[in-house]
Amino acid sequence: MAVGICDDDSCDDFAMHALEETVMKKRLWIGCMVLVLLLTQGACAASTPTPLPIVITREVQTEYPEKIQDLLNVAYREWTEVGGKELKRSNKYTLWLNEFDWGWCAGFVTWCTMEAGIPQVAFTDNVRGDVEGLVHLKEASVGKMITGYMRMNRVTNVPQKGFIVVYGQRGSGGAYHVGIVYDIVDLGEGRYRLTTIEGNMSNTVRMYVHDYDMNAKKAWDMKTIPPEDQTEEMSRMFSYKLQNETWYINCFLMTWIPEADMPILSGADVTVTPAPESVSP
Repeated sequence: MAVGICDDDSCDDFAMHALEETVMKKRLWIGCMVLVLLLTQGACAASTPTPLPIVITREVQTEYPEKIQDLLNVAYREWTEVGGKELKRSNKYTLWLNEFDWGWCAGFVTWCTMEAGIPQVAFTDNVRGDVEGLVHLKEASVGKMITGYMRMNRVTNVPQKGFIVVYGQRGSGGAYHVGIVYDIVDLGEGRYRLTTIEGNMSNTVRMYVHDYDMNAKKAWDMKTIPPEDQTEEMSRMFSYKLQNETWYINCFLMTWIPEADMPILSGADVTVTPAPESVSP
């Protein structure tokens, strides 16, 4: 049988068939490549987290949960009842944990939240991801408290009443001391006048008033308010002076979430270090 010999019609048919087969193969190859690209893009999109909203809510909220007002009332009551007296390191604010002596600034905060009836989450529960509603991380360690709030995505740089303020000290880390934000005056453009109530300050409960600028370099974001704005007499109970000239505000822990677009800080924005045994400004 002769091979490679054909008449005109059969050769044309053969050529046409070969051309169609080549076109089909190219179309199939192109289709496969498109499918691979689509699947690759889909996988990348699935593995890339949605970025956090960039809109920053800076307004001081005038409406907040009733139990947050209860928290403020409890903190104020304890401030007035202690009256600047020096307390032992083992006191009513530490006995919920144990009878040992320890620095009790975080213990005071937790005691007040429990007294106000705010739901508690233990550090050992290892709760992770968004947590809605009222909550407090039941801890006496500043480092564990801030870590637990970070796990729940409840750390911000915007203060609100009832939030927990976390102080750092230049050169010593960013989780040094905590207190309760009792009152706020919005000065505009990301600046706030804070009134805080804090335990374990010179072994007593003290109230402080100072200015905070969330736009300033973090290590220098606190300032003493101008003398003309200082209307109260300072004492062991109350002070306009900074707790320490080297302190700054690291962040705020959200016992409640005012709005959906409240800015959440990532781990890169927050420094977590062990807290000292005591604070003596």
